[in-house]
Amino acid sequence: MLETLGYYNLVGAVIVFLYGSLVGSFLNVVIYRLPLERSIVLPGSACGTCGTPLRWWENIPILAYFFLGGRCRVCGSSYSCRYAALEALTAFISVYLYHFYNGLNWQFFYAFVFFCLLLVVFFTDFDHWIILDSVVYTGMAFGTLFGYFVPARGDFYFFDYSLVPPFLQHYQDIGSPWLNVLSSVYGMVWGAAFYWSIQCIGRWIVKQEAMGGGDIKLAAMIGAFLGWHIGILSYFMSFVLGAVVSVIMMIISKKRGRDPIPLGTFMAVSAFVCLLYSEQVVSFLMNWSMHGYSY
Repeated sequence: MLETLGYYNLVGAVIVFLYGSLVGSFLNVVIYRLPLERSIVLPGSACGTCGTPLRWWENIPILAYFFLGGRCRVCGSSYSCRYAALEALTAFISVYLYHFYNGLNWQFFYAFVFFCLLLVVFFTDFDHWIILDSVVYTGMAFGTLFGYFVPARGDFYFFDYSLVPPFLQHYQDIGSPWLNVLSSVYGMVWGAAFYWSIQCIGRWIVKQEAMGGGDIKLAAMIGAFLGWHIGILSYFMSFVLGAVVSVIMMIISKKRGRDPIPLGTFMAVSAFVCLLYSEQVVSFLMNWSMHGYSY
């Protein structure tokens, strides 16, 4: 099986889809239980209304929702189609990453774990306005340590390695996985410092929280996965995306108040886009700025 999954092919894509849907089912449990401070292992899945444990076939990802018609077989209470949608999304993203990285390799697992963490952040922040420490701390550790196994990002080329300690500078021509680890550490520190400074400025100028503590920790997690310079791009994109969505919501609702928005959701989307398409995003911004100043 490992040989089959080592490069992109149709059989491998089907296997990855099935495993991805199982991971999506587990993420549903994580998103529902962690904010309630419940175990994500025991007890097993049950109806949220009557507490009836689910049978094995009622836990089949995606399909179970349609088998049951979106209702509990005992009490008849309905449950959200989001559970099946999230399972399907995780499955399709896993196949997309399998194709994007041409097989199962360290880059695939690195990106897939990042996606799963961001998905949990997205929905917990959207549902409860919280970003869980257990999720972001796990992401910081994984993003930093396992960055060693992915190809060198080249994060220090812009500075002729002036930011790199002397004992790593001799790797500048051939690259070193340790530079990824160093960039992740810089990304965590700079990301947290950047969002913390925004929080302080918000308290000083507008006399209210402009940034939550969870957003600061999430910025550190994103920096751990993306490295410092793509992390900065991701932070910028999250503010732009948040501003655009806020304007649209204000137009639709016709409100002009200071209603807060869950910034973590926009940070999650921007981070995943930057992981896969940082070069295209940079190219777009450069072309846009050049055309913007042309007469």
